[in-house]
Amino acid sequence: MEKISEETWKEILNRQSFPLTGTNEPKNGNGYHDGLSWQILFRYPAFKNNTDFNTFRSIYLRDLSNDLQSGFQWNKKFIDVLKITKCSENYKSTFKKYILGKGYYRNEFLYVLGEWAQDFAYKGRLILEIIGWYDNNTNQFYGFELRRLDADYCKLTKKNIIYNAPIEKKGNKIILKKIKIPREKCIIIDFPDEFGGYKAFVEKDKQILKLGDRFKFDINPETIQKNYESNIEWDKQYHKIISNWGTSAFTDIDDVPEFYKELNAFKFRYLVICCTHEIINGLRQLINYLNKKLLENAEVEFNIQQYDKDYFKSMQNKFVTGEIDFKEANDFLKFYWS
Repeated sequence: MEKISEETWKEILNRQSFPLTGTNEPKNGNGYHDGLSWQILFRYPAFKNNTDFNTFRSIYLRDLSNDLQSGFQWNKKFIDVLKITKCSENYKSTFKKYILGKGYYRNEFLYVLGEWAQDFAYKGRLILEIIGWYDNNTNQFYGFELRRLDADYCKLTKKNIIYNAPIEKKGNKIILKKIKIPREKCIIIDFPDEFGGYKAFVEKDKQILKLGDRFKFDINPETIQKNYESNIEWDKQYHKIISNWGTSAFTDIDDVPEFYKELNAFKFRYLVICCTHEIINGLRQLINYLNKKLLENAEVEFNIQQYDKDYFKSMQNKFVTGEIDFKEANDFLKFYWS
C-alpha cells in the first residue's frame, strides 16, 4: 500500500486547523462532506411514552448502560491497554481530533466509547454514519464526523442501511423520509451473538413489555394483598425471561439460594464483557474506514485477561463445578467492581 506523502500530510494537517463547515458540494465552506443522514434532522426522545419505562428499561438496562459506560470512562482499567497501534502520529492525531468532536472536556477517546456504550445498551444496537470531509480543490480526505442514527428507524440490508426516519410532525401525522446509506460508511454495533444478537434483544424487550406495569401503588385494603401477589408473580416471570442474561445488583431477588445469586452475577458480568467487545469492534470498524482513507494499516489493541471471553467462562465453570468456592468467586468478580 502506497503511503500518503509528507507533503500531502502537511496539506491535510493545515486543512484540519479549520472547522468542519460546508455542505455536500465543494466551494460552499472550508471543505465538503459525503454525509447522507444530514437530510433527516428530526429527533424523537429515546422513550416515546410512559409505557416504555418499565423495570427492564429503567433499571436493568440502566445498570447495563452504567456498567459499560464506567468501564470505558471511569475505572481506568482500559487506559494504555485499549489503544490504536501500527500507525503514524499524523494518523493518531487525526483520529483523536475528530472522534472527540465538539465539547468533550476529556481529551480521551475512551470517553466517547463510553457514550457509545450508553446509547447502545438501551437499544441493543448503535448505528453511526461516518461522514467524511474532503478538500475543495484536491478532494483529499482530511477529517470526519460521526452522526448517530435512530436504530428504531433503520433496516439493514446486505450492502446498505435503509434509514426511514421522521423529518417533521404535522399535527398527529408523522412525516417520514427514506434514504439509503452504504454499510461501508457506517459503524454498526449489535447486541452480542452469544446472547442472540439484536433480534433476541428486541424479542426480550417485547416479552417484558407484555408483562405490564410492575409497580402498583393502590393502597386499598381490599386489593393490596392481590396486588402484592401479582407483583410476586410479575417478578417470577420477569426473572424467567432474563435468566440467561443474569441479574444486576438492583434487579437481584432475595428468595433464591446464594449459589444462584452468585451464578447470576457471573452471567451478568459475561453479558457486560461481551457487550464491551462489541463496542470495541465498533471502534475497529472506524479504524478500518480510516485505514482506507489514510492509506495505513492501524489496528485496535485490547488485551486484558479478565475481559477474555474464554477465560471468564472458564472461571464461571470452575465456580459451577466447585473448583473455586464462594470467596474465590467473589474475589474474582471484585476486579470488575473496583
